[in-house]
Amino acid sequence: MYMILFLFLFLIFCSFGVISSRNPIHSILFLVCVFLLSSILLFCLEVEFLGLSFVLIYVGAIAILFLFVVMMLDLKINDKLFNRFRYDLVTYFLIFFFFLELALPFSSLNIYSQNLHCSNFDWINWSSQIETFSNIQAIGQVLYSYYFIFFLLAGFILFVSIIGSLMLTLTLNKAVDMRS
Repeated sequence: MYMILFLFLFLIFCSFGVISSRNPIHSILFLVCVFLLSSILLFCLEVEFLGLSFVLIYVGAIAILFLFVVMMLDLKINDKLFNRFRYDLVTYFLIFFFFLELALPFSSLNIYSQNLHCSNFDWINWSSQIETFSNIQAIGQVLYSYYFIFFLLAGFILFVSIIGSLMLTLTLNKAVDMRS
């Protein structure tokens, strides 16, 4: 429980780092950290497929692409053009009301109905009684049994695209020695 709370607080800190960092490279590194922490939280909540897809799609492809593009652009930050203090008051005002809205259901000044916590219903976890294997095992069984042709076709298309990109970047040295 404390680990999830710590991860959640660190996730909020890194998300503020994404929007408040003045250096774009630091902002993208905070974004990678946000995606990794989100996937760890999803693993803790036993949603493995979403956690793996966050790591593979967002961190592995999109965020690294952003990082390389920003590093290749070599952006310089000009302090004269960037007036940060003009927007700080509005930003802090919006953040305060956002956290106030998040904290209202848990506070003693609850403006919502008081009968939410007074119920006589027992909660039964039906999914634990029905499920016998995890999400990744279910996706793997469906993918490798019913859709294996499409899976192999997608793998072949990716293989051909890799070979094509390698052939486009290949430079053959066809210089012939004229002295002989």
